[in-house]
Amino acid sequence: MTKYLALILILVACNPGTKKEESYHASNDSINKQHTDSITTQKLEHKKLALVNDTLNDMAAIMAGMCDSSKVFPAITANLNYKDFAAGFSKRWNDFDSNRVTRLLDFRNTELQKAIKTEPTLFYPFSGPDILYPVLFFPDATKYILVGLEPVGSLPEFKDIQNDTLKRYFNKLNTSLNAILKFSFFRTESMSKDLKNTEINGTLHLLFLFLNRSGNTVVSAKAFTLDSLGNKVYLSGFNKLAQAKEASKGIEIMFNTANSELKELSYFSLNMADYALKGNKGFKHYLAGMQHFNTYLKGASYLLHKEHFSVVRNTILNGSTSIVQDDSGIAFSYFEKDGVMRNYKLFGTYSKPIAMFSNRYQKDLDSLYKKQGSTPLGFGIGYNFKDKNSNLMIITKN
Repeated sequence: MTKYLALILILVACNPGTKKEESYHASNDSINKQHTDSITTQKLEHKKLALVNDTLNDMAAIMAGMCDSSKVFPAITANLNYKDFAAGFSKRWNDFDSNRVTRLLDFRNTELQKAIKTEPTLFYPFSGPDILYPVLFFPDATKYILVGLEPVGSLPEFKDIQNDTLKRYFNKLNTSLNAILKFSFFRTESMSKDLKNTEINGTLHLLFLFLNRSGNTVVSAKAFTLDSLGNKVYLSGFNKLAQAKEASKGIEIMFNTANSELKELSYFSLNMADYALKGNKGFKHYLAGMQHFNTYLKGASYLLHKEHFSVVRNTILNGSTSIVQDDSGIAFSYFEKDGVMRNYKLFGTYSKPIAMFSNRYQKDLDSLYKKQGSTPLGFGIGYNFKDKNSNLMIITKN
């Protein structure tokens, strides 16, 4: 077990110390209002910390297989199906942590933190529920903005503890993690199935899981839409979000880090193509208000190579201080066209894209790799996830 995982095991555990000791089951229609009854009242030692919501935090720990016992959901943590899931997933995560996370952290410490300027906001379009890589690569950000097609979903009520119900839930949870743990990215086609079923009906399950496994505690989780000016409109619950007609739907999660800092994660469920944004004035205004941020792009389906993703592409080109991406992000030709002087630090090997995206080969990027040279990456990432075939770029403005 690595030092990183050991730290998580110490810092993240179900917190049984609630003001009320009776078991509490959440209603998705009034999740945040009702959960105030179970907020911990223990004295805070750091002014930046916010009060942890015990119900939400225990949910996250259960999803992550990190909850030995819970006063909020005692029947769940005592259930054999949960215990089997927790034991199996912990072994699976330990393998992931010791093999991949250690190398990701080494890359962050030796390369990323030296090359990029810290910005408070990290923008990660086409992310799906992958909050894991942003918090590992950009730990100094205080606001993470993720965008994907996958729905937000609703929080599990954990009322029905029949064996078959819990077994299906944890089996689906395990299945939905296969790609990210093995290949480093979520497959869009798989996500459309894995996150649209009765048990796991959206991204929030995996967002909670990754936040917990990376050492964070949950303060709040609010469903929201955007008004026409790009302002968040908070809803009373996630069932209301599913019924909302607005083009922009999302979840805002406030969480405390292991370093006692309060941070914000906003996940937007929407289509970022130009034709879709024509009818989504709210998100266009939201994008227009973004300035001085860093951007991360990985496994982005080469969508930003296409003309009809110009709005989000121009937002990134104009507003990003630094961009960390693989070749599936913004095509190199767009950087050359806009006339902005940039530095390119190259890692890994640029080769032809996988067969599915064979038409996205970039001759100019290949030439840059051959002319400038690159630094070994040391881990697999993106569609060419095999170590010797992966590529990554750090792009900064002069």
